[in-house]
Amino acid sequence: MKCSLAPLLALLLFTRCAEEELPAAGQGNLSRDVDIALNETVALSEASESRSSENKVRVHLAEINDSRCPMNVNCIRYGSAVAQLWLEQDQEKSPTVALVIGEALPNDPRKLRNRTADTTLVTVANTRYQVILKNVTPYPCAGCPNQETPRAQIVVTTK
Repeated sequence: MKCSLAPLLALLLFTRCAEEELPAAGQGNLSRDVDIALNETVALSEASESRSSENKVRVHLAEINDSRCPMNVNCIRYGSAVAQLWLEQDQEKSPTVALVIGEALPNDPRKLRNRTADTTLVTVANTRYQVILKNVTPYPCAGCPNQETPRAQIVVTTK
């Protein structure tokens, strides 16, 4: 009797797990890597391009404050790069959010919620997005002439 119940139980368990991994109907599937320049706006749409004008979210990079220790310089602290951006969808704009790479800001409330400072959730037009700051370029360089326009590499995912 035990031998016949074990495969049935395993089949039921695996079927149940596979069922939970399927996305809910109507849930968005936006997951995009974005390389955005300072003061630039980039429009993103979900993978299903059939609704090209609907569900477009625009990302605007408003400000980058880069206090990371420059290359070939000895510093007391590493510093941080802070990117401030907002999302906009259907004429509705989210509040400006700050994402941090490097040392967390001393007054950053996200440390208290056990979340990293490079990731945040943004709600705009009744849709939740997770925004992750992956990198800020160019890396600071002491005495380097003509550095590139600051850019941020982010990931925007529908939640």
